[in-house]
Amino acid sequence: MIKVTCALIVQNGKILLAQRGKHPHHPYQWEFPGGKLKPGETEQQCIQREIEEELELQVEVREKLQPAVFDYGFKQIQLIPFLCYIRGGKLKLTEHIAYDWLDWGKVSALDISEADRLLLADESNWRLIKKHLGER
Repeated sequence: MIKVTCALIVQNGKILLAQRGKHPHHPYQWEFPGGKLKPGETEQQCIQREIEEELELQVEVREKLQPAVFDYGFKQIQLIPFLCYIRGGKLKLTEHIAYDWLDWGKVSALDISEADRLLLADESNWRLIKKHLGER
């Protein structure tokens, strides 16, 4: 099983999603940005590194949410989500083709990857997300 971290970055009552490009897996789907855990790396180090690489942002990790295990058929992943706030940098896409800051109610309307959708289906996760979205 592949361990993958993702960041649910919140700011001004909205949540950030990024759109994948023409990749062989999950082309053009929206996701919470992140990536694979490297050997010897903590989960928090991983998400901070991945967000720096993918979005050129430095994030503050606020809370770890409930992970989700998803089997895509060709790979099985454990998706480890973190609620994060931006603490520095200027958002620049290096691996995605688009991003959007969305109100909570509009997230489910996007074509989101299945593992990310599974995270959102966890009631304890969406309660924490909504709590953080209420913070300004």
